[in-house]
Amino acid sequence: MATILIVDDATFIAEHNQVLTRKLEKKLADNERLEARNAQLGKILAASQNEIFVFEDDQLRFTFVNQGALEHLGYDAQELQGLTPLELCPELSAEALAAMLKSLRDGAQEKLVLETSFRKKDGTTYPVALNLEPILNGRELSFLAVVQDITQRRHMETEFRQAQKMEAVGRLAGGVAHDFNNMLNVILINAELCLMGQELTEAHRQRVLEIQEAAERSAVLTRQLLAFSRRQPAQPKRLDLNEVVRENQKMLNRMIEGDIELTFQPGPDLAPVFIDPSQVSQVLANLVINARDALPGAGTISIETANTQVDEDSRLIHGDLAPGAYVRLTVSDTGSGMDDYTLDHLFEPFFTTKGEGKGTGLGLATVYGIIKQNLGAITVYSHLGLGSCFKIYLPVRQDPAGGAEPDLEAPAVGGTETILVAEDEKPMLNVIRMALEGKGYRVLTASSPLDAFLQAQRHPGRLHMLITDVVMPGMNGKDLQERITQILPGLKVLFISGYTGEVIAKRGLLPGDLHFIQKPFRIQDLARKVREVLDS
Repeated sequence: MATILIVDDATFIAEHNQVLTRKLEKKLADNERLEARNAQLGKILAASQNEIFVFEDDQLRFTFVNQGALEHLGYDAQELQGLTPLELCPELSAEALAAMLKSLRDGAQEKLVLETSFRKKDGTTYPVALNLEPILNGRELSFLAVVQDITQRRHMETEFRQAQKMEAVGRLAGGVAHDFNNMLNVILINAELCLMGQELTEAHRQRVLEIQEAAERSAVLTRQLLAFSRRQPAQPKRLDLNEVVRENQKMLNRMIEGDIELTFQPGPDLAPVFIDPSQVSQVLANLVINARDALPGAGTISIETANTQVDEDSRLIHGDLAPGAYVRLTVSDTGSGMDDYTLDHLFEPFFTTKGEGKGTGLGLATVYGIIKQNLGAITVYSHLGLGSCFKIYLPVRQDPAGGAEPDLEAPAVGGTETILVAEDEKPMLNVIRMALEGKGYRVLTASSPLDAFLQAQRHPGRLHMLITDVVMPGMNGKDLQERITQILPGLKVLFISGYTGEVIAKRGLLPGDLHFIQKPFRIQDLARKVREVLDS
């Protein structure tokens, strides 16, 4: 028989109610904290720059999508809940996704990481890095996908690969330059020696002049290639821009199609500027190519020059130049023009509106760098359908007091000193010998560093000067100089090379205080430099 105890105790009931109340309050507080944490977690997920998805195992329907994913993909929550991962990821087949989920479901892998692409509501795609892992809610299995947009990373990787390509081109150009410049130098000096003779008929003289002109133009092209690859240090000179444009017109005409007209309107009494002529060629080539690509068919590309004055009131519209006298170089076209977005990004490295494989995005960035390096400015005016106009401002050359420039066309003075020439390329060695002997010097020749050292050691008379190639087999020119000057202190030395001075300096072969002349050079250039070194 069961015993029932009935307690009618008000105190007991009150205490019991207090216990229940405390438990209820604790549960409510726990629920509030949980809701607060969930709200905080929701804010974190919503604010995340990554796209976060949770989808179920069986139907693959999305049960959670953060706000960042909605905004990025262009869907609203209801639309996205009706989709599956396969509809967002066009590169992923149903079979591939099933295999991936099975490996996570079976525990073969704890997490999957892959790169693929996502498709937005408007149909555009973008590259993503996808992290996928299983999550268990009670007995229900779902999958968590955290997606990162890697468009910027891919862009940087592309830029890096492009930079590597350009560096490879630069290394190739630097390596080829030595041998190419040697051959050009042989052609140039032999042409000059022929022109100095009296036995040429007028017809033959004209042919030699054409050979000389072709070799000099080839030398300019080499300098342009080296300048583009940034392995040619700038060699600014006092220039008349009209003359430089005329010298480049043939090259520029070869860059455009036959139905495009290139015109040049030179400004009268143009003031001189101070810039490397190869940099002007590079600027012109890039701007003309840019204009050519903007022309849908027939059209006109115009080049103009003019003197201009910039004052305090107009400096901002001229690229924030310092007030003063400038020469303006204008390149305009009748092409398709540019929109505001293109104009905003025009001079950024690797920015291009051309199709894949049709442009590096470096041309206008290079132009901008050259102009800024020479203390100038560049402005652009363009509208869709109305063509484009690039205006470049270069400061007028101010000659230093009493700084009359030497007449480079005046015959160089020769001499009777004895000169030892060390050059491993025999054709080059022979033309240097003939050029110097033609100026009255006594010339000893050596086709190797060892031969040069032995001749210097055994020569019975006084040796006044050593001319040596920098890069030779067995011993470089700097080492040869050091060995010979140990036995002949005070010997004057002139270095020659087809490599640029910058490349040579990086190898530690050419300190800045030593004399150097770069191939290819003319007889007058060599003779003038030799006299300068001997008299120093």
